[in-house]
Amino acid sequence: MKCIHCEAEIESDDNFCPKCGHWTPHGYDFLKDQTNIEMIAHGESIKQSNRLVLLMSLFVIGCLTFTIMMFIRGESLFLPFSYLKKQWNNYMYGYNTSAIKTDNKYDKIEINTYEDAISFIKKDFQKQTFICREDNELFKIEDELEKNYQIPNVVFCDMPYEEASKIKKVIDRMYFLFPNIEGALTNITITNASHEYIARFQPMYQFVNIEEDITKYNKVNKTQILLNSYYFLNEEMLDNSIQSTVGENWYVEDATWESSIAHEIGHYISFVLLLKENKLANITLVNSSNYQSITNVLNSFEKGNYQQDILNTALNNYNTRYNTKLDLTEFALTISRYASEKDDNGNLIYDEIIAEAIHDYYLHDDNMQSSSAEIIKIIKEMLK
Repeated sequence: MKCIHCEAEIESDDNFCPKCGHWTPHGYDFLKDQTNIEMIAHGESIKQSNRLVLLMSLFVIGCLTFTIMMFIRGESLFLPFSYLKKQWNNYMYGYNTSAIKTDNKYDKIEINTYEDAISFIKKDFQKQTFICREDNELFKIEDELEKNYQIPNVVFCDMPYEEASKIKKVIDRMYFLFPNIEGALTNITITNASHEYIARFQPMYQFVNIEEDITKYNKVNKTQILLNSYYFLNEEMLDNSIQSTVGENWYVEDATWESSIAHEIGHYISFVLLLKENKLANITLVNSSNYQSITNVLNSFEKGNYQQDILNTALNNYNTRYNTKLDLTEFALTISRYASEKDDNGNLIYDEIIAEAIHDYYLHDDNMQSSSAEIIKIIKEMLK
C-alpha cells in the first residue's frame, strides 16, 4: 500500500505516512470517529498533564514545609547534620574538634564605627554557634564572662561544663588581680590547632577588609585568646597532668591546663600596657586616622622593646633589694624554664618572662617568686 501524496510504502493500519507525515485513508477514518477524538483529548495526554501538576504540587508543598520548619526551629534544623559531621571528624582525627571557625575573613564590608566592628565580630560567631551542643549552663558561663569583663564574644562550644567552670575561675581571678584591663579583648574562643599550643594570645587577627585600601574601607581586627580544642574538648587529655605534655618545671610550679590561660592573659595584660602608653583603648577598628598608631603599637609589641624596659627595671630593683648580681637570663630562670626560653637568634623572649611572672602571681599570690613580685609591682603601677 502506498501513500497517495508521496507514494511511499505504508502499512494498512498507519494513521500517518512515515515519510511525508500526511494522514492516510486509515488515519482519516480514525480521526473522523468522534469516539477516538474524545479518547485523544481525555486520555493519556491528560494523564501526563495530571502527573506534572501532581509533581509541581508536591514540590511547592515541600518548599512550604521546609520554610515553616525553618521558621519554627531555625538553624537547629541542621543540627543532626552538624552532629554527624562532628562524629565523622572524631573518626578521622581520633579526637574531638571544634565546629567553630576562628579564621574567617571578609572584604568590601562597610564598617563605620567601633560599634559596627564589634557587631560584625559578634555576628560572625553567632551564625556559627547554632551547631554547638545546647547547654544552658555553659551558655550562662559565656554570657557572664562577656557581660562582666566587656568581652564581646566568649565561645566554649561543646566544652564540658566542668572544664568551662574551671576556665571561668581563672578569668575571674585574673580580672580581679588586674583591674583596668577591660576593653581591648574581642573574644575568647575554642579553636582547632592540633597539638600546636594549649592556649594562645593573638594581639591582632586581621578580620575585615584586609585587602582593601584604608582610605576607602575601614578595617577590623580581632584581639583574641584561643583555646585549643585538642586539649579542652578531650577529657582524656585533661585527665593527664600538663607536665606530661610540656615537661617538668616548664611552666611555673603547680601549673595546670587551666592556669596556662592565666599565662596567655598575661600576654594580653602586657599588650594593654602598651596600648595605654600609646593612648589607645584597643586596635579593633582601624581607620585612616589611627592606622599608623596601631601599626606602631603592633611593631613595638613584636620587638619587645618596652617589655625589655620593664624587665630591666625589675631586675635592677631585685638586685638592689637582695644584693645580687643576676643577669636577665638568670633572673628569668628563677621564675620558670619557659620564662628563660630564647628565640631562634638566641635572644630572650621578654614577653614570655612577663607572662610567666603573671602566671606565678595567679598561682601563688604573695608566695610567688621574688623576681615575679618585682615585675608585678611595676605592672600594677602602670595599670593605675
